[in-house]
Amino acid sequence: MNNVPRLAQFVRALVYALCAAVFVWPLTAPAAAASAALLAFTGALLGVRLSDTRMRSWSILLFGLVAGFVGERLLAILQSSDVLASALGAATGLTVFDSARFGGAAFLVAIVMCALSARQRWLAFVEVAAGGSVFSELVSAHRNGAINRPFELADPIISTGGDPTLVFLALGAFAALSLALLLVLERKVLRLAGHMTVLALFLLGAWMSADATGALPRPEPAGGGLGLQGKPQDGKEQKQKGGKGRNRSDNENLEFRDQEQSQEQQAPVAVVLLHDDYSPPTGVYYFRQGAFSQFNGSRLIASTRDGMDRDVAQGFPVEKTQIKDAPEAGYDRAMLETTVALMADHTRPFGLEAPVSFEAMHNSNPDRFRRIYKVVSSALTADYTSLVGREVGDVRWSTEDRAAYLGLPEDPRYKALAKEILKAVPADLAEDGMLKAWAIRDYLSKEGIYSLRSKHASASDPTGHFLFGDKTGYCVHFAHAAVYLMRAAGVPSRVATGYAIEESARQGGSAVLIASGSAHAWPEVYFEDVGWVVVDVQPERTLDPPPAHADADLQRLLGELARGIKPLPPDGSAPRMAIMAWLREIGWWLARGGLASAVALLALLYLVKLWRRASPMFASGPRRTRVAYRAELDRLSEVGVLRSKGESPEAFADRVAQGLPSLTKLTRAHVGLRFGSTWASQLEPQQVHALSKAVRDERARAFPWWRRALGVLTPWSFLRTR
Repeated sequence: MNNVPRLAQFVRALVYALCAAVFVWPLTAPAAAASAALLAFTGALLGVRLSDTRMRSWSILLFGLVAGFVGERLLAILQSSDVLASALGAATGLTVFDSARFGGAAFLVAIVMCALSARQRWLAFVEVAAGGSVFSELVSAHRNGAINRPFELADPIISTGGDPTLVFLALGAFAALSLALLLVLERKVLRLAGHMTVLALFLLGAWMSADATGALPRPEPAGGGLGLQGKPQDGKEQKQKGGKGRNRSDNENLEFRDQEQSQEQQAPVAVVLLHDDYSPPTGVYYFRQGAFSQFNGSRLIASTRDGMDRDVAQGFPVEKTQIKDAPEAGYDRAMLETTVALMADHTRPFGLEAPVSFEAMHNSNPDRFRRIYKVVSSALTADYTSLVGREVGDVRWSTEDRAAYLGLPEDPRYKALAKEILKAVPADLAEDGMLKAWAIRDYLSKEGIYSLRSKHASASDPTGHFLFGDKTGYCVHFAHAAVYLMRAAGVPSRVATGYAIEESARQGGSAVLIASGSAHAWPEVYFEDVGWVVVDVQPERTLDPPPAHADADLQRLLGELARGIKPLPPDGSAPRMAIMAWLREIGWWLARGGLASAVALLALLYLVKLWRRASPMFASGPRRTRVAYRAELDRLSEVGVLRSKGESPEAFADRVAQGLPSLTKLTRAHVGLRFGSTWASQLEPQQVHALSKAVRDERARAFPWWRRALGVLTPWSFLRTR
């Protein structure tokens, strides 16, 4: 006899209802989710009662499978009916049948699982695993910082001007509490209440700690070997200063890797707001963060010379800071203003191509963004053909600085290959820096193969191993190879790092979402009176799929949060009042779900009642006597004749023998089968039928027709049968 307290049974039923609603929610209408929750709750309560019966466990499992198959076939037949389709309408009909289908499935799963787990406690772990999978599937779309997914949950929150992250934190805490309850359900009410209190206090403390420290979910730091993300080395804000002693070691970690981060990892790390309409000449926005110019014998590192790469910011500003050696606006460049909101720590700030100044901004949403700053950039507007004939290098450079911008490995193959590539340049333009750089860029684009999986990192010269080997690598390989070849051709150049985003990723908006997979390294060439210009290599062959554009809805949402305004609903309408909107929607869902659930529950009860009533006609052997006895008890339950709790079948038959004497004989046959009575086991089908008919006749004489009819119309009467 199962003696789990009613409180434990009720809590278990609530957990089943919640899991059913969470599982069904993304699949169909809210009414069907409500139906699944209600029927799962009912099934969980009935499952405990079913575990107290003598029905074997394998029979319970078989019952669930057969009932599910029969119910699905019956629903399929009804759904194909033209009469029902025309009577209900397409939308209502779909909701009704989905409610019946998902509700029935939830009922069967709950009643079978609860009945079996009540008998075998180890099945509680199966319940927890199933519940955990349900919750994980619900929020799986929310991973990697996609706070606008799943749409079914995020959209209503966004419509009221809220941040879905808080709701998902609450959902996670509630899921953990609910699933933990399945493991701590006790047979003593006080111990159960104690466990529930401890769990609730623990989760409340974790929630308060997360809220107090700002430890809300954030994208995982990523950036591969490009050195873009992570805590600044000094661990605090610092002004940008030039001169001796400035620290550049925090960005001297541009690495060659054989397994670089996949571009498919699109966790958002920043959102950039464009305050001016700007179309880059290459069709790509380049957000520069670092520069690598000094050759250390193996690769390029951030220069330690005071006169080099002073256009790169050295730390996050605490006030408006001008960048030294930034190019001026003019015929070739235009001043643009952008706002950058970081969602992950970065070693230093980045800005659109050629930042002129950085300025810290007030962070109106510290739970979402690490920091927000404004960047004024001198962005290139001239096309590359206008750079033909321009001098490369800067007359202000010292001899040592210019030599540093031309440093490369001693391997003679670089100069030999550069000379071979430059044969494609017309003889009268053979000394033009732009054409030299473009010829090298074209060569690498055609001959190279892009892949994040390479085998060059262990070589003493990874770039040479790549360039004179299989020419298969990723941006770091291509950028180094291009710079070495350009330097071999006498063109001052460097490798820059940051993020590269195609202009089409804006998707008509003013915000650009930067994802971790957009981290990039590219070569740059310095032109007199123009500054550093991106000459990026774009391989024509690739072994990896291109990164997908950012989710337009997420990009818009994060842009609105970065501006410090309440996010608008997905359709662009004004935000609604949060409380009233939620109450109206929840009320409407509950009303429709309750109606659909009631219809589905009634249909299920009538089907079970009909099956119990008709089963004697299909049973054979000794089983016929048992199901016939049960059917007559169901009929007696309809008119209020019930066996008391703890009363034996024989005592019950004796108590009602004055009005129903034939029940005594049917009871003797039923009990005799349990104890191996030869007489009971040899009863013919006709004899069993005669005993049942006699009980029905006596019942008809003892009770008026209207009372019997009312009992037939009561769908739950068989639940009172003992």
